[in-house]
Amino acid sequence: MEKERFAELAKELNSTLRMKLDTIRLNLHKGMASCMVGAGFSKNAEMDSATYMKDWFELADDFYEALYREKPKDSDVRYRSVLKLASQVEVSMGRPSLESMIQKSLPDERVNPGELHINLMKLPWSDVFTTNYDTLLERASIEANRYYHKVTNKETLLYTPRPRLIKLHGSFPDIRPFIITEEDYRTYPNLFPEFVNTVRQSLIENCLCLIGFSGDDPNFLSWIGWLRDVMGKQAAPVYQITYNLQMHDSNVHLCRALGIDVINLADIKGVRGFAEALDFFLFYIEKNFETSWYGRIKTLDREKGEIDVFIEEMRQVRESYPGWIILPASYMKYFSDAKEEIPFWDSLYKQCANVVVKQIAFLYEVNWRIETALGASDIEWYIEAIKELPFDPIEGMDSVTYEKLFVLKLSLLNVYRLKGANEEYKALLNSIKDRSVQLGLELEGRLTYIECLSAISVLDYERVQQLVARWTPRSSDYQGNLWKAGLLMEVGQLREAELLLQNILKLVKRNILTSEFSELLFSARSAIELFLWKMDLTHSVDIKNLESIIRDCRDMIVKAESCPPLLETTHGFNLLSIGQSLHFVGGGFDGHFYGAIRFFRLYEKLGLPFGVPTVFLIEFETKPFMIEHLLRYYPSYALQWIVKCSDAQAIETLNRGNLLYISREEACDFFDQLIGACEAGLKSEAGHFLQERVLTGLLPVLVRLSVLLTQDRMERLFDALCVVYRQYPRSYDEKQVTTLFDNLSGESLRRCQQKALVQPLFRVHHLEQDFRMPSLWQDEIEYIEEAGKIAVEGLSSENSAEQQVAYNRIKVLTHTKRTFADNAYLGEEVKKWRAIPPLSDEKLPSFFTFPGEESEMLSIAISELNSFLSTEFINNHSSNFISAIRDRLFRLQIGYSRFTEEQHVAFLTKIINILEENVDTFIKGELDHFLGFRKHVEELFSYLNCYSLVDGLPSKDNEIWKSFKEVIELYLKHDFPVLTLMMHLSYRGIWDQAVVEDSITEKLFSTSNTLLEDAGEALVFLAKKEGTKVNQNLVQEIIEKISYVFDERTYEYLYIIRELLLNDGLIEETRTMLEEWLSKLPNRIEGSSIAEEIKDDIRYYANQIAGILSQGWPDSTALCGWQEYMKGEKIKNDVRNGFNFGVGLAERRLNRSSHTD
Repeated sequence: MEKERFAELAKELNSTLRMKLDTIRLNLHKGMASCMVGAGFSKNAEMDSATYMKDWFELADDFYEALYREKPKDSDVRYRSVLKLASQVEVSMGRPSLESMIQKSLPDERVNPGELHINLMKLPWSDVFTTNYDTLLERASIEANRYYHKVTNKETLLYTPRPRLIKLHGSFPDIRPFIITEEDYRTYPNLFPEFVNTVRQSLIENCLCLIGFSGDDPNFLSWIGWLRDVMGKQAAPVYQITYNLQMHDSNVHLCRALGIDVINLADIKGVRGFAEALDFFLFYIEKNFETSWYGRIKTLDREKGEIDVFIEEMRQVRESYPGWIILPASYMKYFSDAKEEIPFWDSLYKQCANVVVKQIAFLYEVNWRIETALGASDIEWYIEAIKELPFDPIEGMDSVTYEKLFVLKLSLLNVYRLKGANEEYKALLNSIKDRSVQLGLELEGRLTYIECLSAISVLDYERVQQLVARWTPRSSDYQGNLWKAGLLMEVGQLREAELLLQNILKLVKRNILTSEFSELLFSARSAIELFLWKMDLTHSVDIKNLESIIRDCRDMIVKAESCPPLLETTHGFNLLSIGQSLHFVGGGFDGHFYGAIRFFRLYEKLGLPFGVPTVFLIEFETKPFMIEHLLRYYPSYALQWIVKCSDAQAIETLNRGNLLYISREEACDFFDQLIGACEAGLKSEAGHFLQERVLTGLLPVLVRLSVLLTQDRMERLFDALCVVYRQYPRSYDEKQVTTLFDNLSGESLRRCQQKALVQPLFRVHHLEQDFRMPSLWQDEIEYIEEAGKIAVEGLSSENSAEQQVAYNRIKVLTHTKRTFADNAYLGEEVKKWRAIPPLSDEKLPSFFTFPGEESEMLSIAISELNSFLSTEFINNHSSNFISAIRDRLFRLQIGYSRFTEEQHVAFLTKIINILEENVDTFIKGELDHFLGFRKHVEELFSYLNCYSLVDGLPSKDNEIWKSFKEVIELYLKHDFPVLTLMMHLSYRGIWDQAVVEDSITEKLFSTSNTLLEDAGEALVFLAKKEGTKVNQNLVQEIIEKISYVFDERTYEYLYIIRELLLNDGLIEETRTMLEEWLSKLPNRIEGSSIAEEIKDDIRYYANQIAGILSQGWPDSTALCGWQEYMKGEKIKNDVRNGFNFGVGLAERRLNRSSHTD
């Protein structure tokens, strides 16, 4: 409809009709209106002149003519009802004939939705019901770009979310039965109770518009009668939208008696027929209802002593607030002062001239604006002002002012909670409680909510349950009831929360239908439905406002991140035209902070639990983002949200970079507050909800904080992980134990290593993985007899996986300080286990730690070689082919040193054949990687590296080496890691060492990590053989590179330097260069923009190098400054431990050297 024509008709509306249309429009845009579309509306379809869409009564004419072979006359007494005629057709002609007649009379495939159909489906109906069989409405919804979930059967009805298009009586072409006969209607309630209940529910919750619907459908009359009997005058309104120029008053009275309010569009003055009238109706209700309130404070000169005027203006805005529980996103712009101006209102506050009553009035209005805007209260002047206010009433202070004073003190209490100012929080809480008798019910509820949030932050669910049990908000206190429901959900009392919400929702809906328009009621309804939706997803809910606020919070942060620096260097078009540009940004809170704090204030203001599963996309994407930014300002508060969230994405925000925002003191304080709850949550009697929160949220957070914790705290945390392993094996994560081992040191580490060794053995079907065993220096800790018994018992298990775990533990025990008897005991038990056939892959490696008789080992070697030589490895272009070869090479390792020359030649011939025959496949893998195929090929060369080190290889003159060299050099050309192999064999005269060194120089700076590692390993082997004869220019080039390039490969170069240093591969000049690099590293790395994870990798290896230097060159000038740097607040425990690890490497290197000498 044209706007001009609409305005012309709207101007002539009588007040009664306008009031009814306004009611429909209001409910429609609040998600509380449904419509039921009848056959009359299908007349508005588009069709050619040869096509006709019949209505209900014209369909009856067809039935009559089929039965009596003549057209009916109006006076014909046999013409009784459509339903009776349809029943007669079914009985006399059969159901298929009846349904065929219906389809022929209503030619669905030859008609298209008209403009009115499309306009109807554009509207945000909660549900659209129709008794029509045609598909006009579903096709119209596609053109209207508003998706309605189509429901045609009772099975999907309950699980289909709103908005829905519900076909009550069947649907073309084949959703049957078509409800048409008297029997169909009689049995409908029993056969289709889901449809009946859905319509009844809609009649209770929503106002209903009947469009193109006479209202005399038997099913509808039954439903409307039920509604009138159950709900009485409190029933939602039902409107029949009709156009009747000759409507008799008796029809209006009859409808009213049935509970139907008639809107006769013919009453619109000047309207031209039914089509235009209906078009006007749809256009009218499409316009959204908006309140005239906007909340902005008018501009005035606030510096000229007009503080009283200003306070009054803020009061008027507050008192005229429409009552939304959460301020709509579209109104947030009117509260920009909370972000940009209020932080600087200290001068305005001074105008209150120490008049306490005026100070309270001013601060109260400021507080309301901050709270309404979901803003930050952490404003220095504001906090100090509230702190200075007296706690007890003074002369001239009435009860209203005293209540405002309590509101301000509660606001301050909440600030302390957010900031983690625990001592200040406790002191203020005690002061408020001393005066709690003076609190009204609403303020008492607010205090309870703050106390509960504080208790939840330390997982004190028992305290929360006690507080909530004593708290009974008034039924009209929708905010309080939402808070209470949210708290119940937080502590796992979901059923209680749902019952509370359902009861309040019923009250809210009843009040909406029987009261004047109230934004508070609609806001409360939306909030309650959001809670229920988060719980079971079956409620219809409008989340647009919530999404808009969340999006605005995110945009605020993104905008702050994209702002140019305050002072920026610029360059004009002309040469040397360098200048500086000053960028002015808005005052007030930084966008990073304000966007994050508003997001979390939104959740707390609503009472919406953060840990309840995320169900809408923007929330899922935004939670980790917001936590990450909150960590920068309120670390303790952010950690609480991570624990509440308890999902992997939230925990990942606690990465090494973000840990920089948490001080060691803050980490330890958080640990001290939560470790008790952690231990309580791991007890068998703890509630399931608390256990889950501890296992999935708190423990992962505490483990990540271990990089900042003291040793005694980490030991206590280690004990908790041991409990998890024993009692909650499916929640055990060995990576968490690894993290603790990395950060523990000294006696604390040794005690935890001993505890690890005596943990129960992995059992299949009970545990996903064995307890993480420690990596031990030789003879670092005493042998533990109990640990030996546990491991030995595991060897006798019938399960091979358990046997392997047991043997792995025994291998760890071989590094402890053992007596001869201990060693003999372990060795004998391993040999017994090994002697039981078959000799599996898991058993073979035990020969290296616990050798058998030489005859036995020789027999195994020959058997494995023969098996390898006789196996035909079939290339099926998958990694399984490579795995088969690799597995054979693995088993052959025991025999390498026992081969005769003839057997060596046979082995090498087989290897050459494999590499030559599959060269095209292997090299092709270089291009497409076969989903990791190349990596599997590279593993073959690592086994050949081991082979090349054994004694007894064929002499260099053996012809086999010529073929071997050719194939290996072919793979070298295609960048396979063969340099270590070549370097090993160069000492046997197979390769020219100078040629290999040239290749090392080339590959050492390759972009491939694999080639870098291979070249580094070859270079280190050279150092082990030649010491300082290693090419020093090459080593110095490495040091030069790591001096100016920091990236994820830097630690690889540092590993090479570390190994060269350990193996005397650096001359004094090169070592001095390394020491200079170490002395400059702190400044260089702190100024680098690389990720903190990479920085820590570099620091860790650099610290190992420092540890090695301290043993060999204790007077190194670089050590003092470096060790001071390592004491820094932000240097993590695992990085610091690198020094002792380096010392250990150096000491063991010296011990090996002395034994060799």
